[in-house]
Amino acid sequence: MSDKKYFLKGEIGRQLIHILTGFIFLFIIFLSGSYAALVFTILLVAVIFTSFLFQEFPVPKKAPDIFRRLGRPFKQTVKLQGTILLIFGVLTILLLFPRDIVYASVAIVTFGDSIATIVGVSIGKHNLPYSENKTLEGTLSGIAFALGAALLFVTPLQAFLGSVGGMLVESTIDLHTVRKASLKALSEFFLNDNFLIPVFSSLLMFAVR
Repeated sequence: MSDKKYFLKGEIGRQLIHILTGFIFLFIIFLSGSYAALVFTILLVAVIFTSFLFQEFPVPKKAPDIFRRLGRPFKQTVKLQGTILLIFGVLTILLLFPRDIVYASVAIVTFGDSIATIVGVSIGKHNLPYSENKTLEGTLSGIAFALGAALLFVTPLQAFLGSVGGMLVESTIDLHTVRKASLKALSEFFLNDNFLIPVFSSLLMFAVR
């Protein structure tokens, strides 16, 4: 298998898992009701603990390929960073915003982020003028799917602003990780679309509520 096909297979696999995770999170929020924040706090602690375990005990080379590539070993030194920040982002908006906006924001980060990446790496041809790693095709596809998903929960204006704002964040934020303990490293850790998309989208939708 060529390096490009190997990369595409791994990236698309990660994004499909991201979509499945988003569905599960929406389901958890619905079922847990007023206890949703507590549930996500417990989930956050559990995933951070799992990250430490992966850090100390790497996934064996004989494990299925998708498990070895999930953590993006060539881009991150913090295992499960994306999952940690996604859960923390959901927890943040659960504490700050009404439930309809929470649902819409989770839908935006679930579908917009994933579809933008899948389309971008698969058929994207035109790079955005402000990003060498993001494409026009991916960003527009992400906006369309995010908008459609958000419309299930909020008004058209809220859905439009949240989707466009969320995908703007997705197209401008590069993947960061912690390489040393410092305030700068900590701030870079949170410069991740899994955290910023739900928070920024929620702010925009709440502003026109």
